[in-house]
Amino acid sequence: MQLQMLAASQYAWTSEADPVRYYRLPLIGKLFQKRVARCIALLPPGRSVLEVGYGSGVSFLNLAEKFEEIHGIDLHDRGERVAQSFADRPLRLFLRRGDITRLPYDDESFDAALAVSIHEEIAPHQQQAAFSEIRRVLRPGGCYVVGVPGVNVLMNSALSLLGCDTAKYHVTTDAQVLSVMSSYFEVDAVQYRPSWWPRALTTYVCIRGWKR
Repeated sequence: MQLQMLAASQYAWTSEADPVRYYRLPLIGKLFQKRVARCIALLPPGRSVLEVGYGSGVSFLNLAEKFEEIHGIDLHDRGERVAQSFADRPLRLFLRRGDITRLPYDDESFDAALAVSIHEEIAPHQQQAAFSEIRRVLRPGGCYVVGVPGVNVLMNSALSLLGCDTAKYHVTTDAQVLSVMSSYFEVDAVQYRPSWWPRALTTYVCIRGWKR
């Protein structure tokens, strides 16, 4: 699956640290795009999806091919600006401000949920609350796909070159995320990228779980 994107100038930046600026860079941009595309590819089609930490909406065009409604929640308050970026596209967007540990949605509201590069920024002691909330808002049989970067010297060095302070933002490892997720969801897919590299040098992990 290829990630479909708007022109770089069309996206509404949500902060100075918004990673959308990396998506059009040579080589690095392809890696950023592939991590999102691979996570979306694990989602089954349905009526509604919730994206946690939707940022500037780089996933929206692909999600629209699988879902009738795209709901998004993020800590930033620029939802209207992000939605305006897609005003000329036939997307049904419902964007809100909020926290994954206290989701402002009714029980069993969504068929699926997605979180790309979010859980590594959630403190270990808050992971259970986050997964519990996602489970609550998913319908029975609902799917949750999580993408998290590998934590190792290679990844830390690469992200540092991009100006990312991993010590500040990457506070939970991929192994910790998988462990907690497995206690709330029936995990049936764990994809380590690149698949042919040693696990200790994993760059990205995509995890799929189901609410049973």
